[in-house]
Amino acid sequence: RPDAIADQLAFLRRALEIARQNGIADDHIVLDPGFGFAKETAEENLDLMARFSELHALGLPLMAGTSRKRFIGTVTGRDAADRGVGTAATSVILRLQGADLFRVHDVAFNVDALALADAMLARQTDRARN
Repeated sequence: RPDAIADQLAFLRRALEIARQNGIADDHIVLDPGFGFAKETAEENLDLMARFSELHALGLPLMAGTSRKRFIGTVTGRDAADRGVGTAATSVILRLQGADLFRVHDVAFNVDALALADAMLARQTDRARN
């Protein structure tokens, strides 16, 4: 099975090289590891999600687009239209792994889920300061 992070780092480094060669400034770039794209199994997507924080090595904002993806259906057994709660769960997991932006279909579910994740992160930050 391919290493999900090694594959993504190689792909994103090449994409960054192309963007920079074409005059795109880093402050105009957000990286999207492409959940569901070029990943053949749910396990590859889950591996990417579990190790998502390693993508911070590239030093740029990270976007997560897991909304209604097939791997959520594989895990939950739900059809695409019924994957809102599963998507919100992935949003929380990825926020805790450092995702900055999210592409979702069910905005309200994800806003609420991310509000809780952000509250948890704020508590962790407050606790670390004290």
